[in-house]
Amino acid sequence: MIKILCKDKKNLFLIMLSTSTPIFIFMMGYGISPVSQALGSEFIPYVAKNQSESFSYPNSTYSSIPSNISVTVEPKDAGTLYLSAIISNGDINFIRNLDDELFPFQVVNWYQLTKFTPNFEKISNFDDLKINSLMVGELQDFDEFADLLEQARIYSDVPLNDTFILGVPNRDVSFMLLQVTFPNGDIGIYYGLYDGNQQPEEKSEVNLRLNPESSLKILESISASEIQPNEPLYNVTHTLVCNDVYKLGYEQCK
Repeated sequence: MIKILCKDKKNLFLIMLSTSTPIFIFMMGYGISPVSQALGSEFIPYVAKNQSESFSYPNSTYSSIPSNISVTVEPKDAGTLYLSAIISNGDINFIRNLDDELFPFQVVNWYQLTKFTPNFEKISNFDDLKINSLMVGELQDFDEFADLLEQARIYSDVPLNDTFILGVPNRDVSFMLLQVTFPNGDIGIYYGLYDGNQQPEEKSEVNLRLNPESSLKILESISASEIQPNEPLYNVTHTLVCNDVYKLGYEQCK
């Protein structure tokens, strides 16, 4: 029945999300721990050598970091990028349970009005936060992970709490990975999914969205393959993206 209802990988992925969530809630209500392994795979996330199973960042060090970052995509939808990992002196600590399902938010424009808003649980120290880069790419099958990175894009000069124009490179289910520098120099990795529903014939709409009197600019980008020499960032990206690629039903993740 699922094969009949799902004519492509994207629909199957969204149905898997909708069906797994109530099961997860039921399991948690009865104290049953979810299986940490990704569905249908033998994938084991990259783990730094000094990572503990129950890592928690000390409040004295990270009292002012956002627990997540809201993504507002005009005209109507909003999503969330979750704090998923912290890179400290080259060591990686995964903060989020990678078995948790992420629900994609909707993107409807090729040149999308976008705003990132950090959400704090405790003290806000907004002035000391800086976005290093934004990575965007489609969750798709590939022969080598480098192939996926080649089509993904990295954007620089990404603002917080200000609207900008994001040139969305792909349709279908894709990921967003935000690299944020904390006040102490550590790097926070915020990660989430979006579902691109742009119409192919509307890709030339950029001229309609750029008012000559507007100060909004389209962010410039380069290929995400540029991260390969950055081993910690590459390993975090590989783990987070491969985790969702497997959930989408693909088997390759080298």
